[in-house]
Order: sequence, then structure tokens, then C-alpha cells
Amino acid sequence: PRPYQPQQPQQPEFPSPPMAMRQVSLQAVKHAECPICFEKLHVAPCGVFLDESGRRVSPDYYNLEAAREWLRTGNGHCPMTRRPVSAVREVPDLSKDPDGWFEVVDLDGDGKLSRAEAISALKAQLPLDNAALDAALVDPQHTMWRTWDADGSGSIERSELLAPNGLAAYVRRTFEAAQNKTAIPDMRTDKAGWYAYWDEDGSNSLEKEEVVRALIKTLGLSRDQKQVFAMRSTVDAIWPIFDADGSGSIERDEFLRPGDGLADTIIATMQHG
Repeated sequence: PRPYQPQQPQQPEFPSPPMAMRQVSLQAVKHAECPICFEKLHVAPCGVFLDESGRRVSPDYYNLEAAREWLRTGNGHCPMTRRPVSAVREVPDLSKDPDGWFEVVDLDGDGKLSRAEAISALKAQLPLDNAALDAALVDPQHTMWRTWDADGSGSIERSELLAPNGLAAYVRRTFEAAQNKTAIPDMRTDKAGWYAYWDEDGSNSLEKEEVVRALIKTLGLSRDQKQVFAMRSTVDAIWPIFDADGSGSIERDEFLRPGDGLADTIIATMQHG
């Protein structure tokens, strides 16, 4: 007899929306916006559409009021999947109702959260750089994901959700940082403050693209593509000195080390550039 092989839980299959609506969806997802009203999702409560059995009819998130209005005006089908919709459920605040949040975000109901399930919810609810979350979505070895998925199973169980360094703690830190965020510290006089400001996930590690982005924003170079290219080239040139293992990230102590740390090297390079 063939050896027993456990079945992997299947993500629910949703009908494909019309092509025009699919393009709208892709744009909305890219910018973490509501596919109905195109408002940024994180600025207001989010909702999801449910069928008669109380299951979600699509993986998408919506502005809660826009979703309720959609249903009130007689649109009885999901705008993305065209499946019948019976109700709208508000997505709970993870920091206040982690069990309720987990239940809504667990799209396939298997009792654990995949990278796609967890990160799509975070993009809908957190005022973060979506590129950082997208990086964690495609890379199972990403620092953020490895911190949340403590046992390395590839998914987040309820126990991991509430762990000291788990996803719920990350959300609390992120909201606190967003509320308390002030001017960008001057790296020349406050290297530790500058590092903490840009270490948005609290991992004590910055990847190269995070450093490049932080420097470009710190120095106000975004509108000058030549300066952007020059900054990227500068970081590319000095990065291998500090990232000896080729991991693509720099630890906090490597960044802050006096004299020959990455921060002082960047400062010296800019002063003599």
C-alpha cells in the first residue's frame, strides 16, 4: 500500500472577476486601497464580504462603509468574485480582539495563517511601506516572517500570534510608532535615533533596500533620479564590507559601531562625495 500523505489545506477558489474589474483590483491591491472607493484602507475600518454561511467570498478587503453601501444599494454580489454576498463583517483591531481578527483573516478556515493571509491583512490595516510587506510575502526567510513564524512551520498559529515578538506585538509597535513619529533624526548627531526611526518592524536589522530608501527620504532626493541613482550606487559600493555573509541585511550594532560602522562610513562618503 502507498504510504499515507496528509492533504495540504487548499486555499478556497474564487471565480475570476471580469478583466476590467481585475485590473482595478490589481491597482487597489498594489496601493492597499479599497477596490470600491479607492480610499487608502488603513485610514478607516475595513470590512470583508460574507456569504450565507458566514464564509468570506473573496480574499479582498474593503473600506467598511463603502462595502456596507455596496450591499445597501442592492449589489448582492461581490465586486471582485461576483459570488453572492449576504453580509459585511468588520475586520477587528488585532491589538484589541486578536481572536476575532484571526478568525476573519483565516481565509480558508484551517486554523492558521499563511503568509498571504497575514500580510494582505496587515497591508489593509497598517500605515506601512507596502514594499516591505511585499518582500516578506515572497520571501519565507524574510526577517519579519521568521520572527512571526517562530516554529518555522510556514504559517502562524494562534499561539504565535500572541507571542512576545509575534504579530500582535508587531502591530502594537507599528501603531505606536506611527502615532509618535516625528521629524527624521539627523544621522550625523543621532545615529541610534535614525536607525530606530527606519527600523519599522523592530527587527534590529535593516536590509539594503531599506537603507537606500531611508537615505533617499532623509536627504529629500526622491524627485532627483540622478541623486537617487548616485545614492543607490554609494550604498551598493560599501555594502559588501558590512554584509560579509551576503544576507542582504545589516544588524544594529554593525550600523552603529563607532568609527568603522555603516553609519559613519555613509556619513564620511557623503561628506567627501
